[in-house]
Amino acid sequence: MTQIYSMIKIIHIIAGGIALLTGLGAILYRHKTKIHKRIGKIYFWCMSIIFVSAVFMSLVKINLFLLCIAFFSYYAALTAYRSLQLKKLHIGQKPEKLDWLIEFFFGLMHFAFVGFALYLLLNNNSSFGTISLVFGLIGLRSNYTTIKRLRGQITEKAYWLMAHVSGMIASYIATITAFTVNNNQWIGMPNIVAWLGPTILLVPFIFYEIGKLKNKTV
Repeated sequence: MTQIYSMIKIIHIIAGGIALLTGLGAILYRHKTKIHKRIGKIYFWCMSIIFVSAVFMSLVKINLFLLCIAFFSYYAALTAYRSLQLKKLHIGQKPEKLDWLIEFFFGLMHFAFVGFALYLLLNNNSSFGTISLVFGLIGLRSNYTTIKRLRGQITEKAYWLMAHVSGMIASYIATITAFTVNNNQWIGMPNIVAWLGPTILLVPFIFYEIGKLKNKTV
């Protein structure tokens, strides 16, 4: 098991490094469609590898933070990726079974995180309890928003692009946060900066990009 874990960890680190680079590249080349698509696909498949490897490692080492951020970041990336195939929901396009399966599976996990958080908080484990609660509630909110979109409850013309932009950047924020938190012993920044720095830097960028897309309605 030790050798398997070490091998999975190496794969995880390599995929994580590539995701950090390609995620930045996708943002910088967001207006260069061909380049953006190529880089974006590499980023998404790296995120898929990161998700599988992170779930494995978190279960072996009982790492709740890694487990929560793995589900949060991959759900954001997965729904953002699927949004590109769901551009006609406002004119009757039906989501595929895969889309509902994604919402069902990740919705259950988000509910589980909230339930586990309540258990931890009631047993005076406020640190991990808070982490699980925050990720669970944000995840459920994302499920609610996505399900509304899948059911055709849409007002913005560029709804699919808004979902793509917000989801991919959210997944990238989570990926950077995982990197800074797990490597802060070598980086040496204040803990609050490691935890909140990526969010403070990139969330305003999400609002800026989404704001540009809200000027038209369906």
